[in-house]
Formats: sequence, structure tokens, C-alpha cells
Amino acid sequence: MKKAYLYLLIGTILMFFSLGIIALDLIIHIAGYGLMILGMLLILQQRESPSLLIASQLTIGLLIFELLKVGVARAIMSNTLLSIGFMTLILITQLAIFYLIIKSEGEASESLEVQTYQQAELLLSIGLLGLYFISYFSTLAFSLFAILNLCFYFFIVYVFYKLINAYSY
Repeated sequence: MKKAYLYLLIGTILMFFSLGIIALDLIIHIAGYGLMILGMLLILQQRESPSLLIASQLTIGLLIFELLKVGVARAIMSNTLLSIGFMTLILITQLAIFYLIIKSEGEASESLEVQTYQQAELLLSIGLLGLYFISYFSTLAFSLFAILNLCFYFFIVYVFYKLINAYSY
């Protein structure tokens, strides 16, 4: 389990990492999604979890979208309204993936600490979605969205780090 959460941690870092160079970002993001899928599959070998199975399937969907984004989706992304729809869908999918991973661990361990992480992730996700929609109308909301998105990223990294340590003993 420690190895699985280590893969999830590294995959999360790579998934959010961006240099702005399309070809290099593609490789980094694919590696991140691949590590996340591998981590989830390792956990699924240890225990059965419907929410983790859904999370792994959503991650595979994001991996496929990342591959398509370079070619086909570039034409779609030029349309602003369609671009907003895709970005919203990606954000919701990412938030759902992390929620389902933490939910799966909460169901398995029944730990109060993990349940607290689950509730905090849900609150952060709701806040992120709200600020995301408002950010199209306000630059202040966009700044708050960027700050909260960074906090969400560090929170997820922290949760996976704590789960790695929980399985060290």
C-alpha cells in the first residue's frame, strides 16, 4: 500500500506540473496519469473498492483526453465556449478522482483522520468550483481560484504523504 500511495503522490505532482512546452508537458502529464492509474490498480489488488475503480476509469479518461488534446482537441479548444466546457469537465473530473481516492481509503480504514481529509477535500472542491465559475466574471475571483487551487494541490500532496506514512508501520 505504501508503494501505491507513493505512485499516487508522484503522479499527482506530475499531473499538476506544467512547463508551458506542449510536447514536454504531454510526456509529464501522461507519466503522472500513468503513475496514478498504477497506484490505484495496486490498491485494487489489495482490496475491492467501487469508488477507486471509478476513479481509475476517470483517470484513464483524462489520460486519453491528454493524448487527444495535442491533435484533435486543439481545434475544439479554439472555440471559447467549448473550451470553457472542456476545462470545466476536466476540473470536475480531477476533483472527483481525488475525492473517490480519499473516500476509498476512508471506507477501508474507517479512520477519523481520513474522514476529515474527505470532508476537507469536498469543501475545497466546492469552493474551487464556485470560484472557477465566478472567475469568468471577476479578476479577483480568478486570483482567489488560483490561490485555492494551489492550496488544494498542497492538500492532496499532504494527504498522500500522510497515507504513505500511515502504511510505513
